[in-house]
Amino acid sequence: MELSLLKWIQSFSSPFLDGLFQLITMLGEQWAMVLILGFTYWIYDKQVGKELAFTLLVNGLCNNILKGIFRLERPIGQEGIRTLRRHTATGYSFPSGHSQNAAALYFFPARKKGGWLYPAAAAVSLGVGLSRLYLGVHYPKDVAAGLVLGTASVFICPILWRRFSFEKMLAGLAGVCLVLTLLLGQRDLYKAFGLLLGFWGGIVFEEKFVGFAIPASAAKKALRFSLGLVLCGGLAFVLKQIFPAAAFWDAARYTVLAFFALGLYPLFFHRTGF
Repeated sequence: MELSLLKWIQSFSSPFLDGLFQLITMLGEQWAMVLILGFTYWIYDKQVGKELAFTLLVNGLCNNILKGIFRLERPIGQEGIRTLRRHTATGYSFPSGHSQNAAALYFFPARKKGGWLYPAAAAVSLGVGLSRLYLGVHYPKDVAAGLVLGTASVFICPILWRRFSFEKMLAGLAGVCLVLTLLLGQRDLYKAFGLLLGFWGGIVFEEKFVGFAIPASAAKKALRFSLGLVLCGGLAFVLKQIFPAAAFWDAARYTVLAFFALGLYPLFFHRTGF
């Protein structure tokens, strides 16, 4: 039945829709999370940025753990299924990471501000989910589960962040995830575990040695945001060139990136006054 539904959705394919859905699916990808998280943490509200980072982090860990447990294959290669943007379809199929990321990323501000942001978040999240079906990289159950889990993380994770000691909570989470990462052996889970370590170290470092404030000047905000994106992008490129293509080094690379974005870059702009 799911395969039939995918074929029906793809029966409406056209060059215009191919391009449109490839653009829509990008709203659930890493670059979108980096842009929104960088904006929130560096120049909007540091504490809200920490809550958002924790939400996205737990959301990503849960997604990759579930993929490693269920190990369901994607529809890629099934007869009659056309696949686009295949390089974004890493790991197993259930649940959909793009759908889960989109729900967490866009319902987070909706939960904070309410109003029109709720229908906007729903529209974007459903659009990303539909794009994964149109592109032939997920089944409907993958998308449905991803949307539910991503939305749930928005209502659970910020409460956990505010209620418990983040150092103890992250230590416990790191211990559990280390065991699961080694047992499940998912390469994407190694990356998520690396982000967890970098997040933990970066937040502790910032609180103990930095303590940056959000500037009032729009010009300083723009400079801080744009320079941060350039430096993080440059660092990501360099690390990818010098670190071997192996799961352990993926974890190390993402640890360094997260620690830089959350700890070292704030130290730089705090000391230089912008």
